[in-house]
Amino acid sequence: MLEVVCAVLIRNHRILVCQRAPGKHLAGSWEFPGGKVERGENLETALKREIVEELKCSIGIDEALASVEHHYPHLSINLHAFSCHLSPGSPDPSALEHTSIRWIGCEEVEELDLANADQRIWRMIESKIGSICSPDSQSGGSAYPSGPLAS
Repeated sequence: MLEVVCAVLIRNHRILVCQRAPGKHLAGSWEFPGGKVERGENLETALKREIVEELKCSIGIDEALASVEHHYPHLSINLHAFSCHLSPGSPDPSALEHTSIRWIGCEEVEELDLANADQRIWRMIESKIGSICSPDSQSGGSAYPSGPLAS
């Protein structure tokens, strides 16, 4: 079982999604950014490293959201999702390993061809995240101005 982490990165009421590049497993599908946990890493360290490698930006992790075990035909993963925000002073994300990256509204997530494990994560967290990335939320300009997800 492969341990994998992903960031549900929220900024200005929008979520960052990434399209997998040609030649990769699940090419063309969309996902929350992240990747494999390496031997000796904890989940948070792995997620921060993967975001730097894939998007050339740095994040703060707010809280663990959900985990799901998913079995693809040739690969089984345990996917751990975390709510995150861009670190102060971080550059905007860049698509270093993906075909495309997009900031989208929560209502647009269902319209994407999300990878199956990411779809399952989204169904688990949608109600909590949906209220935070709504323009009507109490948070002002940024969903995570400086701290963790509000309960």
